[in-house]
Amino acid sequence: MTKIATDFASKLAVAFVAVAMVVAAFAPAAQAQSSEDLQQMINDLLAQVAQLQGTTTGGGSMTCSSFLMDLGQGTKGADVVRLQEFLNMDPDTRVAAAGQAGSAGMETSFYGPATAAAVSKFQVKYRAEILSPLGLVNPTGYFGAGSRAKANALCTANVGSGDMDEDEDMDEDEDMDEEDDFELGGSANLDNFELNDGESSIEEGDEDVSIGEINVEFENGDAEIGRIDISVASSGVDSWDVFETFSLWVDGDKIAEVDASDEDDYLDEDDGEVRFSNLDLIAMEDEELEIIVAASVQSGVDDEDMGEFSLTINSMRFFDADGVATTEDDFEDLGNESVEFDVEEAGEDEELDISLSSSNPDATDIIVDTDSDTNDVTIMTADLEAEDNDIELNTVIVKVETTGASTTDVIDEIRVVIDGEEFDAEAISGAAGTISTSDSRYVDADSTDDAVWYVFDIDGDVVIDEDDEVEMEVVVDFNDTDDGIRYANGTTIKASITSTETDAWDAEGADDLDDDQFSGSAVGDAHTLVAEGIVVPADEFSSETDTLGNDDTIGEFTLEFDVTAVEGDFYIAEAASTTADVTTGGVEFMVTGTVGTGSVTASLDSTGDFSVDDAYTVREGETETFTLTVTIDPQNTGTFRVTLEEVWSSANTNGVTGSEVYFTIPASDFRTNTQAIQG
Repeated sequence: MTKIATDFASKLAVAFVAVAMVVAAFAPAAQAQSSEDLQQMINDLLAQVAQLQGTTTGGGSMTCSSFLMDLGQGTKGADVVRLQEFLNMDPDTRVAAAGQAGSAGMETSFYGPATAAAVSKFQVKYRAEILSPLGLVNPTGYFGAGSRAKANALCTANVGSGDMDEDEDMDEDEDMDEEDDFELGGSANLDNFELNDGESSIEEGDEDVSIGEINVEFENGDAEIGRIDISVASSGVDSWDVFETFSLWVDGDKIAEVDASDEDDYLDEDDGEVRFSNLDLIAMEDEELEIIVAASVQSGVDDEDMGEFSLTINSMRFFDADGVATTEDDFEDLGNESVEFDVEEAGEDEELDISLSSSNPDATDIIVDTDSDTNDVTIMTADLEAEDNDIELNTVIVKVETTGASTTDVIDEIRVVIDGEEFDAEAISGAAGTISTSDSRYVDADSTDDAVWYVFDIDGDVVIDEDDEVEMEVVVDFNDTDDGIRYANGTTIKASITSTETDAWDAEGADDLDDDQFSGSAVGDAHTLVAEGIVVPADEFSSETDTLGNDDTIGEFTLEFDVTAVEGDFYIAEAASTTADVTTGGVEFMVTGTVGTGSVTASLDSTGDFSVDDAYTVREGETETFTLTVTIDPQNTGTFRVTLEEVWSSANTNGVTGSEVYFTIPASDFRTNTQAIQG
């Protein structure tokens, strides 16, 4: 049996003898006393025996089990009892003097200032293994990972009074040498004291958020800081109605904490003053010590209690090597000023930002089938970014617009894919300028155009992590064109998300997001639907501008574009004007700039075969290049440009009879640069 086990058995034996003596001595009187009184007498005697054993053995030698969790001031429970028992095993780290609460045999379950001071002594004694690896100079009084590791190593090695092997003795000697290095020296005086800003805002429910940083430096000696008084106040607000705790932190460890929710714990209720005492915080000569002042805010703070608060350091008490105490309460000459921070409603700064994704499809021609649905076509892609909190999506609304046909005639099904999860539309809505859940639609003055809002029930199935971004695709299944009866070639479609839509979105972070917590927009490009007819791709468009004559009085604009035939041969009349329609065919263009009584002429050429009816031929599945040349001779000097607006095609060789129009959308993709022309 080890010495620790033998000593422990000896203690038990003494205890049993003592209990037996008590029972024997008081047996006759047992009937006259309650069992509670007798038990109390036994407990008192056991405590005295335990104290005597601790004194005799120089701190006691007992078996200790591993510590598995961090402990700090304010902690309660059996782990604190075991920690105090462990610390009391070594005379250098005793929690309290014999006979006092926390001493050997009188350990408590509360981690208070005395326990923190004992832990600080333990950290200094084993500085090389606890503090130095973390780059720390001063002890923290917090029983964290480094302290636990050393304590567990000592327990494993059966460390007790006089129970170390040769290596442990050597380590002890080295640690004692280190401890000697850290004995206070000199008559310290405060050289520098600065209070700097912490976080600018703290929300209700937040825990241990920095509200200020104290930088302290002593000269002419080391100092032990024992007490710091602070005030946290706001005009007309009681701090105990807002804050849960105030705490001090050094090198990432909490060294002290006070209850801020009890009015009785304040030194000065008007100024919101509280005191951190028994700190035992060592500050070395000429080495800056940073102390973080942190606050935890209650949940459900009243709106009228939120706003700006100030943190002020009222006083600091410290000791030098000779034990001389100094209370510093005038920091003005040392640069101390109050710092301000805001207490805000939970989720005050959170936001959902919406933007058009870099992978959003450009305006394009979508080839749709005439007799079956065309599925899984992405018409818009947006990015959703959560700022300052995790955001949970409940309802998403997307606006879809068509030109040339009813949206519900064009769309068979629509869905959004958010971060890989797919959601079908639950409803369509649409009173003008409003969002509802009815099946009615808002139809523009032109009855062939349609704007519909689609509602998607996400129901919290998508959560966007704070500062993360996810992609949302708007995916459409198109109805077949039904031989042109349902919707015609050239019908366009686009999706968008603007403030009108997000005002009806439902999302939540710390709380439900208000309208102003949605930002940004995503407006997709218009896509052209073609089942049978021609396609004019924007990415194949090019143009040139020039001036003619010695005095630059005539402008020449050359527009070149490709035309592809889909599901048949098509013909385009050799005609170009600013008023082309079903009766003339050809192409229509627009001139920007004032021509006045001047003239505009145009001609159309193509690589396609020329039919007997003065029309160019584009064979099924083939592409032909067309060149539109526009000459402008204006009345007055000005700046001009030309835009290709429409291309008319027909299945008839004359390029006119039964012709259909193809709109070039967006116009910005089918226009020339500007050209200055002298009048």
